[in-house]
Amino acid sequence: MLFVAIPFSSAQSVKTLKSRGPMFITSLSFYQGITRLTYKEDVSVTQEIPRFFKTTSNISLISASQFMGFQFSPYFALGLGVGFDYWTVNNAFVPVYADLRFNMTDRKFAPHAYINLGYGSRWHINSKPYKATTGNSNDYIIHAVTSGVMGEIGFGVKASVGYSTALVITASCKVQDSALRYYVGSVPSQSMKPLLVNTNSNGLYMFAGLKVGVIF
Repeated sequence: MLFVAIPFSSAQSVKTLKSRGPMFITSLSFYQGITRLTYKEDVSVTQEIPRFFKTTSNISLISASQFMGFQFSPYFALGLGVGFDYWTVNNAFVPVYADLRFNMTDRKFAPHAYINLGYGSRWHINSKPYKATTGNSNDYIIHAVTSGVMGEIGFGVKASVGYSTALVITASCKVQDSALRYYVGSVPSQSMKPLLVNTNSNGLYMFAGLKVGVIF
């Protein structure tokens, strides 16, 4: 009886699960920065070949997001999402994006994938420069000072717990186009340098992490 009952319960199909209609997903995510951004010294000041410095985007990111869309079949859903991304360098972004989702099967436990693309608006919190913590530079910088295009992709599992309710857990990768701001030029004294930033170095901030959501 056990050998018959277990496969039957895990194979719960579209007949007893919602297959079409409005879909909402509330998610919480945690990401860790995995890239290093490059910026260069000002040649006009040093009169030498410019040196390139690298600073890690070893930034943690905590995100809350809401998906609002429509499930067209047991395998496919499309909608819009909005979120709030808090960066541990004391700034934040508000992303708005189109979100495409797939279930690989119509079973109770199904491999789940999603991809989204949109725009992340920087929400100002603190614009005070802080010391670059890695690399061979003593510069003071500000991370992620501009808004830009964002995207995210994830793959994991969806576990249905009711007719239209499910939990979804995914390993995710997130990209935010932004810029690092630092100082270029001569200053009266080294002590003034931490107070001044005037140049942007554009780059992609990349993150990897885990997203947990509730579908209803």
